[in-house]
Amino acid sequence: MNIMNIIAGFSSFLKGLRRWRMSLHPWRTGLQYKFILITTCAIIVAMSIVGYLAAEREKNILYAEAEKQGRLLGETLAIPIINDLIYERLGLVEEGGLLDNYIMEIFNRQDIALLYIAVLNEEGKVMSHNNITEYGKIYSDQLTKKSLAADSTVVQHVDQNTLDFGVPLSIGKKKWGALRFGLSLAKVKREILVTIKRIVILTIVLLVTGFAVVMLLSRRFISPITHLANTMEKARGDYLDLSVDVKGHDELAILGDRFNGMIERIRQANEDLKKTHEQLIRSEKLASIGILAAGVAHEINNPLGGIFNCLQMLGRGGGNPEMREKYLGLVNEGLERIGNTVNKLLWMSRKTEHSPVEVNIRKTIDSVYSFLEYKIKKGNIAFRNEVPFDMLVTFDVHDFQQLILNLFINSIHAMANGGILEVKGHRDESAVRIEVIDNGRGIAAENIGKIFDPFFTTKPTGEGTGLGLWLTYEIIRNYNGEISVESEVGKGSRFIMRFPVNESI
Repeated sequence: MNIMNIIAGFSSFLKGLRRWRMSLHPWRTGLQYKFILITTCAIIVAMSIVGYLAAEREKNILYAEAEKQGRLLGETLAIPIINDLIYERLGLVEEGGLLDNYIMEIFNRQDIALLYIAVLNEEGKVMSHNNITEYGKIYSDQLTKKSLAADSTVVQHVDQNTLDFGVPLSIGKKKWGALRFGLSLAKVKREILVTIKRIVILTIVLLVTGFAVVMLLSRRFISPITHLANTMEKARGDYLDLSVDVKGHDELAILGDRFNGMIERIRQANEDLKKTHEQLIRSEKLASIGILAAGVAHEINNPLGGIFNCLQMLGRGGGNPEMREKYLGLVNEGLERIGNTVNKLLWMSRKTEHSPVEVNIRKTIDSVYSFLEYKIKKGNIAFRNEVPFDMLVTFDVHDFQQLILNLFINSIHAMANGGILEVKGHRDESAVRIEVIDNGRGIAAENIGKIFDPFFTTKPTGEGTGLGLWLTYEIIRNYNGEISVESEVGKGSRFIMRFPVNESI
């Protein structure tokens, strides 16, 4: 295993990390993703810097140690070499013999990685060398010049594989020349590579460990926040039957507990709001029925008067079987009319479950008109129902009657001096369109955007609740419909409703 294999393995780890990051696309903008990404990148950068600095430090230490050993070797060899030179100058030994033997002995030692070794005289001439072909050559390079002139060892880095030393051979002020030798740095480089391998392996292990720690921390601190955010996302509309698990007593637990309390308060507020909403709708329905009182009284009074007349006639000539049968039939007919009127009124006012069915629009509009017929005719208003006979819409019957009733009452109030109340209908492939049109006093431009607001009314105090059109808007919205109004003061109003085809609640 060499350094290239380690680097390749680390590169594969980074590629795997990138693939993992891409697999997190659905939540890659989330806090947990950012925390993991930023922390992991910070660990990678920090460990890379620390690893690089550690490798450089170890490299410098090894180079410094090699240089130290080279200096020590040179200073150690210089002493016997000077002695050999002195012996040769005094003629005590054969010139060159002792020195050559010593140089070759040193060069051939296995524990010293010498590349070459040479002894130079004062002029830089080779007096002894491990390579016989170098004998007699004169060295004039910078290291030789510095070594001959220096008082201490001179070191020179030739390349990445060689470290050259120049040791002056001198006693006091007497200079005998210089010792030149080169040390191989191959062993040092091998040690550096081994050290780098260890650092890289340790860095990868620490990165994996750090990543695991980051994941654990994200699960501990970020996952609860993510879970809380997802729970908050679900808390929409009426879906409030949810909560978060509260564990521990830290800030996240406090946050979860506060969220659960908030959801409970919202749920309770929604319940209260629903009750209030139902009460408002109920009161508006009762107010609408109150407006029908005159028409209902007319529907009841007419047959009731006939019944009284029949009873009087029966009292005068009740012995005649034919007369008795005739007037009893009329009495029964009158009571049935009264019963039908009361039953229709009760059916319209009662609270029922929400049950959409296919409603015939024209027939339902006619039934609403029957309740208001007396009031419409009394107000000198002409009524026109131009909705096609076969036009249907999916609706709860009570809801549809209520919204048509509200719009009719609004138009009747707008036509205090008489006019025309008209209903039109149209259906295409996507929607059913119903229009309620009057030629009353119209709506001021500044009030167009307010008429569907609750409690908004232009009527004098005590004559209107301001809930009729709001209730109409709420009903239409519940059926995924739309309502808009076109109006001009003095010319009348047109309320336009659109409902999706085959849509139901």
